[in-house]
Amino acid sequence: MANILVASYYSRWDLKNHKGRIAMYDSGNQLIENHSFSDPAEFQAVASMLRNEKPLWYDTEASHLRTGSEPVGEGESRVHEGA
Repeated sequence: MANILVASYYSRWDLKNHKGRIAMYDSGNQLIENHSFSDPAEFQAVASMLRNEKPLWYDTEASHLRTGSEPVGEGESRVHEGA
């Protein structure tokens, strides 16, 4: 099992054929995974992880994308009006 830190990615959604593709790269700009999607929700979930989570690791054996360890409840702080 190889867990590789995802350093960058490329994504695209084909508006005509309704298919997506996401390619993930390591810190040396070597391709880790090039995955196609036919389900828009799955494409959005993976794209959201790539945009919002850090660090991200890709398990080449299980084909899993995972976050690093994070404290429970960690998230973006929001300013609430009237608080």
